[in-house]
Amino acid sequence: MKLGARALLAAGLFASATLAPSPVRAEEPTASAEAKAGARAAAENGTNAFKASRYAEAVDMFLRAEALFHAPTHVLMLARSYAALGKLVLAKEAYLSIVREELGPKAPAAFRNAKADAEKELADLSPRIPSLQVSTTPEAKHVVVTVDEKPLPAALLGIPSPIDPGTHVLRATAEGMAAPEKSVTIKEGEKAAVVLELAAVASAAPITPVRTPVGPTGPAGGREQPPGKTSPGRIAGVVLMGLGVAGLGAGGVFGGLSLAKRAEADEAFDTCGAGCWGPPADAVRALDEDANQKGTIGVIGLAAGGALTVTGVVLFVVSKGTPGKAPSKALVTPWIGPQGGGVVGRF
Repeated sequence: MKLGARALLAAGLFASATLAPSPVRAEEPTASAEAKAGARAAAENGTNAFKASRYAEAVDMFLRAEALFHAPTHVLMLARSYAALGKLVLAKEAYLSIVREELGPKAPAAFRNAKADAEKELADLSPRIPSLQVSTTPEAKHVVVTVDEKPLPAALLGIPSPIDPGTHVLRATAEGMAAPEKSVTIKEGEKAAVVLELAAVASAAPITPVRTPVGPTGPAGGREQPPGKTSPGRIAGVVLMGLGVAGLGAGGVFGGLSLAKRAEADEAFDTCGAGCWGPPADAVRALDEDANQKGTIGVIGLAAGGALTVTGVVLFVVSKGTPGKAPSKALVTPWIGPQGGGVVGRF
């Protein structure tokens, strides 16, 4: 599924979070003999990993098995692996998908047993899942709250929502305001509430172009420079090339982070599946948004870095001049904007 379709699906699932997904009959899936055999092998490896307490490996194996062939038994072991890792929210969603699944009269006995086990284990798990209510004060416009660097949907601001136990990092920003970072440790079954105190922050000072005369002026079109002294234009060129390389490096880093987040979003969506909803759908959307933000920063860094590097090279070359003579007149004006950066001037 393409990114746009996945983002649209995630948004729709979040909007209808209170609606149960359409039931799937367990005996309906059809798959090739090779797919079924591969699913059995992956499930066997997952079971061995689970018994050896290698729960992350078990999650990977059961996800692979479920991707090859759907079976409530795969999802049941996936839920147990998530629970063992402390990912209680994902474990609950996996249990729920089994409980809500419609089993036809021809469903195997193993599937029926998996559903019965899921109902019992879900009842035991639900009280263990903590909740976190995040709110901000005072009232502000365009409030953005992140939990562990993932945006908290605006609809969940100020109301309790399920969260995994452990330590979580909270941040909040608003129009002209920000709140200090706050860490909170939540235990199983705890109902936590955190208020983030927003305070006014100084706006960044506007960037003022710096008009730097590259060469001195004189009545004869130039003034003698001390022999052997490096031209100011060449110094400026070297500086701009350095800034450009730094910009290219930053752009490349953020581009790589964007690709990593995009891959993580794809993996989360594949895990979530077409019938997921609630927190897993929110997580997919948050990963997509994070990937978009990092991708935008990467593009800006590459554009600005390229412009600065090229301008620095040009300035370095044209500022060579003649020995002992500075260029008659030259003016350099660096600029940086939302879409990139560069230098304008006359030489």
